[in-house]
Amino acid sequence: MIVSHSVRGSLSIGPLLYGIQKGFYRQEGIELLYVSIRADLGIKALVSGDVDFIYSAGTGIRAAVQGVPVKVLSMDFTKVFHSLMSRSAITSAAALKGKKVAVSSFGATTDLSARASLRALGLDPTRDVTILPLGGDTVRFAALQSGTVQAAMMSLPLNIQLKKMGYRELFYAGKILHEPLTGLVASSEKIKNNPQQIRKVMRAFMRGMHAFKTERADFISFVQKKFSLTKDVAEEAYDYMVDSLSSNGFVEEAVLENAIQAAKKVLGVNKPVSADDIVDYSFLREAVKNEK
Repeated sequence: MIVSHSVRGSLSIGPLLYGIQKGFYRQEGIELLYVSIRADLGIKALVSGDVDFIYSAGTGIRAAVQGVPVKVLSMDFTKVFHSLMSRSAITSAAALKGKKVAVSSFGATTDLSARASLRALGLDPTRDVTILPLGGDTVRFAALQSGTVQAAMMSLPLNIQLKKMGYRELFYAGKILHEPLTGLVASSEKIKNNPQQIRKVMRAFMRGMHAFKTERADFISFVQKKFSLTKDVAEEAYDYMVDSLSSNGFVEEAVLENAIQAAKKVLGVNKPVSADDIVDYSFLREAVKNEK
């Protein structure tokens, strides 16, 4: 079974990978494989059945708002972890005018974060900079280092690492974007045809999230090895993550409604969209009940 997200080096997938490493999915009879696929391609692969889940609630919300037959099953982090990072020569927002900014793909969380960050800095994302969709976080990292772009949206822990390397954090998008970031998303077809499989995955996932929250030292040790991090970077990143956790995968109605309205605005969708069009919490409720 395959779960995908657009990132390779971002700690937003840390709890998911930790649960796989701990064997929670295998104990449910699930051999879960994580793969990195660009957000827009991940949605297409989800609908076609080439992947079983994506781990991006934000991407799932935007797809569902457009009428794509997918449902968000959980919402795990509720603040984006992305920083607008620039080369050291870019000392201010004004210095970024006319320059190139890297995101993963248009419409992805990095793209929304970049535009929100640029506006917060007083820049017009459509006129003052050129936004380039370059793919995964490690690709954007390399593009920033090589000078192919002058700024890039980078997530944990790469934003912390870049700061330590002398790059500048022009803006941390988590200050203003409090909306679902990660979370499991499935196609409507899978929900209809394979509910028992989803139940198993959700049970394992909730065990992984519980372990993430209660096993700080072990999780930090895990991500140090998995992502080749120093201990200080891993510890700082963990604190960012804990601060952003939702309550057992649920978010308040107002948070979800804001995310829906924001997606509609960005995507130019005018039709009514309700929470029921976006979310199916039934499997999460079962999994939480089993955890108690």
